Amino acid sequence: MSQETPQGFIDVHAHIAPTSFLKEAQKSAKAFGVQVEETDAGHALTFPGLPTLRAAGGNLSDLVARSEWMQEQGVGSQYIAAWLDIQGYTMAPDKEAEWVRLLNEHMVQTAKDGGPAFRTIAAVPMQDGERAARELEYAVKTLGMLGVMLPSDPADVDVADPSLEPFWAAAEDLDVPVMLHGASHSKWPLVGPSFMAFSMGRTLDTTILTAKLIHSGLLDKHPKLKLMLCHGGGSLPFLIGRVDVAYRRGMEKLTDLKKDGPEDYMSMLYYDTVTVNPRSLKLLLDLAGPEHVLLGSDWVWAAMSGGLMDAVGHVGLDQADQDRITRGNALDLFKG
Repeated sequence: MSQETPQGFIDVHAHIAPTSFLKEAQKSAKAFGVQVEETDAGHALTFPGLPTLRAAGGNLSDLVARSEWMQEQGVGSQYIAAWLDIQGYTMAPDKEAEWVRLLNEHMVQTAKDGGPAFRTIAAVPMQDGERAARELEYAVKTLGMLGVMLPSDPADVDVADPSLEPFWAAAEDLDVPVMLHGASHSKWPLVGPSFMAFSMGRTLDTTILTAKLIHSGLLDKHPKLKLMLCHGGGSLPFLIGRVDVAYRRGMEKLTDLKKDGPEDYMSMLYYDTVTVNPRSLKLLLDLAGPEHVLLGSDWVWAAMSGGLMDAVGHVGLDQADQDRITRGNALDLFKG
């Protein structure tokens, strides 16, 4: 399924909780084993074993304010992924698969209703590699979705577990990007204070997960896998030297990698610009090169903190590299 991409910047990292999906979830809540309460701020969902989510509504759910902001920022196209907290990864596996299918279908319909500026990033069931592979194939081939976003080690799920191998194989075969993004229900409560969950927690789990995936030999087994790290890769670009030397000294080695060490895999990965800070973005660009960095807003969370180009426009990039980051790389990577 192809369509012409509107001119302007392409924002590859944005979230939505479709109103139509939330309303259907409310009707079917009992069958799925979830609780859904409609509040003045939107629908508040409670999944098995997890605290009630903050209400999803307003700018997270509709496209009106989002579209206005895109026009102001020069964004012609936005690739929207589901708010990861509503992906249902603590449900019974069969219910999770049904829930995610429903979510993806509502995502695609919401984007169609919003017009050509919007394309979609899929969700997949997290507890079963075969189910994840089947859903990704359906999402890409039938629904026309451009890629997939995974929550980095949410709740009790280990995304680096070998049982997810069918999913990785499917993503490589389908030639679509896999975006890793921190989840609210992560391991952070075991690590640090709750008031730092947004700044540290969302990035720490992606940092650790990516290091685990590199150590496991995933990128040796699937060298054409398009793995993209949200939030600029978390702190991994800064810490990769320690990860690398620990592997080379044999202190932290799961298997013998085909490359000399973990740092050699960093240039195979892709990253977004959601570092917020120009100094951090400079470090990332030095590590990965402008060909592997893509523009992202993290709507609605980070977008509200300033202009989309606040970091990108202040790191000394020439126009050709800015064009790569703000549009060209997205067209190449997502084939959108």
